[in-house]
Amino acid sequence: MAGFNGTIPYQLGNLSQLAFLDLSRTRVFEFGIEFERGGKRYSPSLVWTEKLRKLKYLSLSGVVLNMTGKQLEGPLSHLHNLQHLHLADCMLSGHIPNAIQNLTFLSHLHLGSNSFEGSMPLWLANMTRLVSLSFYGSQLNGSFPLSLSNLPTLKKLNLGGNNLLSGNLRQILCRDWSQLTVFILYRSSVIGSIPSCITNISTLVIFDLGSIKKMEGFIPSFIGNLFNLRNLYLDGNLLKGEIPSSLGQISSLSILYLSGNLLSGTIPFQLGELSSLESLYLNDNQLQGNFFLSFFQNLTTIYALDLSNNELTVIIESDWIPTIYFEYLYLASCNISGIIPPFISTQYRLTSLDLSNNSMFGNIPDWLGMLPNLNNLNLSYNILEGLVPYSFNISNFNLLDLHSNKLQGPLPISSMSLGLRLLDLSQNEFKGSIAVDIGNLLPNIQFLSFSANDLSGEIPSSIGLLQQMEVLDLSKNKLSGKIPSSITKCSTLKILNLANAGLIGEIPYNIGMLSSLGSLHLNGNMLKGNLPSSLKNCSSLQILDLADNLFYGNIPLWLGQFSELMMLVLRSNKFEGHIPHQLSNLSSLHVLDISHNSLIGGIPPQLATLISMRNSTLGISHGNGGSFYYYEERIQVFNKRLKMEYVRSVMLLITCIDLSSNKLSGNIPPAIGNLKGLHTLNLSDNRLTGEIPSNFGMLKELESLDLSNNKLHGKIPNEMLQVFSLSFFIVSNNMLCGKIPEGNQFNTFNSTFFSGNPYLCGFPVNKKSCRCGERSSYNMPSPLPKKEDDGVEIPWHWYVEWMASAAVGFWGVFGILAIKRQWRRKFIQVLDEMVINLLNGLINR
Repeated sequence: MAGFNGTIPYQLGNLSQLAFLDLSRTRVFEFGIEFERGGKRYSPSLVWTEKLRKLKYLSLSGVVLNMTGKQLEGPLSHLHNLQHLHLADCMLSGHIPNAIQNLTFLSHLHLGSNSFEGSMPLWLANMTRLVSLSFYGSQLNGSFPLSLSNLPTLKKLNLGGNNLLSGNLRQILCRDWSQLTVFILYRSSVIGSIPSCITNISTLVIFDLGSIKKMEGFIPSFIGNLFNLRNLYLDGNLLKGEIPSSLGQISSLSILYLSGNLLSGTIPFQLGELSSLESLYLNDNQLQGNFFLSFFQNLTTIYALDLSNNELTVIIESDWIPTIYFEYLYLASCNISGIIPPFISTQYRLTSLDLSNNSMFGNIPDWLGMLPNLNNLNLSYNILEGLVPYSFNISNFNLLDLHSNKLQGPLPISSMSLGLRLLDLSQNEFKGSIAVDIGNLLPNIQFLSFSANDLSGEIPSSIGLLQQMEVLDLSKNKLSGKIPSSITKCSTLKILNLANAGLIGEIPYNIGMLSSLGSLHLNGNMLKGNLPSSLKNCSSLQILDLADNLFYGNIPLWLGQFSELMMLVLRSNKFEGHIPHQLSNLSSLHVLDISHNSLIGGIPPQLATLISMRNSTLGISHGNGGSFYYYEERIQVFNKRLKMEYVRSVMLLITCIDLSSNKLSGNIPPAIGNLKGLHTLNLSDNRLTGEIPSNFGMLKELESLDLSNNKLHGKIPNEMLQVFSLSFFIVSNNMLCGKIPEGNQFNTFNSTFFSGNPYLCGFPVNKKSCRCGERSSYNMPSPLPKKEDDGVEIPWHWYVEWMASAAVGFWGVFGILAIKRQWRRKFIQVLDEMVINLLNGLINR
């Protein structure tokens, strides 16, 4: 029996004569067994196997057994004649059942995609009939079992996907694997480089050491001696140097994955002689030089090619008529210029095409949308213009990404869009309104972005019909009206970005129905009212940005319930009342910005317990909150009085508290000094009194501290000299006195950082003496305005803001330097010197 179709028509007694039983793709309701095709399949027990004593082949792969190894001992103990046992993806746990070692005829054992505990048992080395052994993705740990090389008939070994499995590549491969044809060890924790002894395994057909990360060195030239090799996977490692030309000697090679390494040099011409080559992935390396795509002209079997994200310049002759037909062609970031290459019109087999991040211009040709099998198209980050052709048969597409071009006209959505799952038309010049019946036109959409266009009109209520949507981004448009309440019916929504969209009214009261929401951007609108209490049902929120609106009332206490919240931005609203101490429960918080409101009272000392800000080593292991992988999260934070925009990969490297421009009073809680992972602290423009806490010297990661425009008194604590990372320290317009600390970073600060404190002395304010404690009260001076030639007064902060605009571009280019701390500090020091020099110039005018 090669499997079943429907219900088993036999009684259990008849099954006892079976030699072959494959239930992995079967739906069965009999004998207390329940299997279901498609999705999950279940079996309450395996007692029915006791009668199958003549069984030689058993496959239950994909059936949710949900059993431990100990529970499997009994059912397996009766199957003495078993030769093939396939229990992959069965939700097995615990230890690998010992009963397997008694199956003396077993030749094929496949237990992958389970959750076993511990290491592989030693008794596996005694199963001398094993031909094929697979434990891929089974969470095994410990050392690679070297004794497996003693199995005389072992041909296929798959231990990939066990990222806790350790060992040394030389020790593993330099053993007697004379029969081995398949060796798979991807995504493990082995270390070392590929040893020369690999050539002793001349029988290898599939060799997979992908995504090991700890494998380094070069791709050795002797790997070209593996003449039987068909599939070679070395992707996702730290391999460097050139691609060896000896790979061209492996005439049988059909799949070659070298992507995601540090490979440099040119692509060797010998690869163009691999007559059996079908898939070539060289993307995400540092390959260089000009490369003619016609180089592959003679590889008639090739159907997949990825050269993306290198330093290559791919040249495609305009008159090239290829004799090869791709199914997957990825040429992103390949310095391709000119119009969309005409040869693509011949690629009738093409299903996926990526030409993003090149320099292509002109219109999108009509023929591109007519390719019969094309369903994934990415033309983003080019200079394409004009209308999307009417001939574009969008119904064929699963993914269509045209963002960051200069495309115009109305949104290209019609009744032909039914199959789309991802549509990104952002950062173009589309005009007009969103189709009223968009909910009927895109029923299968999961990712939808019209951001940064010139769209107008209201968000149609039919948006609520998009029941599979995970990401909706309509930000940076000229929309009008309210957020439709129907949007709360999009129960799968994980990211909602309506920032700077021109919206008015209140947040829908039942927004809590979006229980899967991980990111909510409503900043930069004219929204008002209290925050709806139903929002607390969005317990998966990681980013909440409501800045620059008209929200009022108290900051809700229930905001402290969001245990996964990393970014809370309520800047520039009309919130009043006290800062709720419940915010200290936000254990994942990296950014707290509630500046520019009307908050009163003291700073809650409980904020010092914010866990993610107490550690000097930031936790950057947060997941994407269920966010759709294609979406690039961004958030704006003020740092050193500059508005900085951070992408997600960087935003988790910063910690920030901004309580500025409120009506806060009282002393600064000394406990804030316990936030040792804090990078930015802004308490300026409040009514704070008391002294600067001396334990601020414990803030070793602090880069920016702004205490200006308060009523602080006393001395600047000398302990601040210990904060070596501090590059922006402004205490202007307070009532501070005494000598400014000397040395270290304080020698780089400008006098403007200390202005408005008449009783401060020392460098850089150029006062030789001052007294602290005997002065009389005085009014804080205001900064003197500057005048242009026309007599209009220009506030001093206008110049700072002007400089900020220039600096944002500088920071945007080099923001990735934030990943490495010492690079970041050096870069910040250079930037600060620039700002200080500019301020000096303004002060001396």
